[in-house]
Amino acid sequence: MAITESRPFRTPSPQSVQTTLTLVSPTSDLTEFLDVWNPGDDLVLHATATLSEEFWEETTIPRDEEVQLVATASCIPARTRWRTQAPFVPADGVWRAEVELRVDGSELAVELLADLWVVGPGRTGSSNPRHAVHRNAKLWQLAVPASIPLEREESEFPTSATSFFASGRRATAWSIETTADAEPHRSISSSIRLYVNTDHEICHQIVDGTAPDDLYKAIESDIHLAVLHTLGKWRDAAPADRMEQIAADDPGSMAALGASIARSLGVSLDEGCRLAREDPIALLSRSREALESYRKSNLK
Repeated sequence: MAITESRPFRTPSPQSVQTTLTLVSPTSDLTEFLDVWNPGDDLVLHATATLSEEFWEETTIPRDEEVQLVATASCIPARTRWRTQAPFVPADGVWRAEVELRVDGSELAVELLADLWVVGPGRTGSSNPRHAVHRNAKLWQLAVPASIPLEREESEFPTSATSFFASGRRATAWSIETTADAEPHRSISSSIRLYVNTDHEICHQIVDGTAPDDLYKAIESDIHLAVLHTLGKWRDAAPADRMEQIAADDPGSMAALGASIARSLGVSLDEGCRLAREDPIALLSRSREALESYRKSNLK
């Protein structure tokens, strides 16, 4: 069943506002963005909007009251948001607003969502003058925010570099995070991610592959524990045979990653999930032992 948002003030019809949203730095179509953007580079978004006569008639806002165009950009994984705004002004018989929004590339990860709003003094229709105007009402917004992907699907283990200080994370060199809906059948890229702290001096070594071997072993052990712990939450809803079937059907699923990890540790997927839930220290020790053996075998 569709849900319609109810607002306590007069709103205009969707077609009463016309907008454009483009990337001006780097200069690119949103669909080809990854071909010209380098991780860490800033982004600059440019937006324009015009209001039709219907907008004023449907909202009953007098033209001498200020209405603004607001542009927002949100990066949910990095827990960061940017915003800018500008008033609509008459020009050549058209009410128009224009904004430019700069996004800090060092605080981006996974995906950027860009949205446009029209904000102004909404009329509630109340006979009480104190309640007749809803100040800074969100009168209009894009039907769906524009999505700008920040990484390619064919990349290796999902990894993003971001400021842990700016995003409210603990001051560690890295963090393994899973999403709330990380079910066994979900894709790896949408379920789990390695975040590397750009505030930490070793960040660049981790990302470019020049950090000490023991550090990568510690990161991989953390990934082992996080994946099997996440899958372990589903042991009742998805028994061992069901989880193994999901892994066989979809090599890109969380279940497939968990099965691969379990095999590398010399245990079944079900046993790996059990250890992650009931004895994580034992699982961590087994993971480090397996990784050490793998490293030595590749040095021969």
